Amino acid sequence: MTDSSHAGAPQASETRPFRFDKARKIKRSTDFQLVYRARIRVYNERLTVCCRPTTPNAPSRLGLSVSKKVGKAFVRNRWKRLLREAFRLRRRELPQGFDFVAIPTRQETIPSLATLADDLTKLTARCARKAAKRAEAVKTASTAPNVSNVSAESRQ
Repeated sequence: MTDSSHAGAPQASETRPFRFDKARKIKRSTDFQLVYRARIRVYNERLTVCCRPTTPNAPSRLGLSVSKKVGKAFVRNRWKRLLREAFRLRRRELPQGFDFVAIPTRQETIPSLATLADDLTKLTARCARKAAKRAEAVKTASTAPNVSNVSAESRQ
């Protein structure tokens, strides 16, 4: 007997489009290290966002790095819940094809969800622009003629 009930059933991502599933999380230490090594960072008074470009139309992923400097465990957990929810709600507005790591800074009070969602949207957009600018600079530098070879040729 075959189970045909699942053949036409919609996938979990189709029935719950705003779900924060495993494909959207950065979990492995090597993935975090790749983002940090890309050295693309933007920040404001509440949050630092690091990013790394991946494949152009891939879904963006989020990693969280909340240190003990931010506060006790319940404060760190609150930050993580708020940042995950902000990412989940605003993911359609965020640039595609990036891995992001959000790092909160120590605050007297934990900001509201709306404030963090706005910050996350603005900072990820700035981070994507910075990554595009850096990629353009690398591209133009690699296509420019080598100055030392040109001067050596002109001396001969």
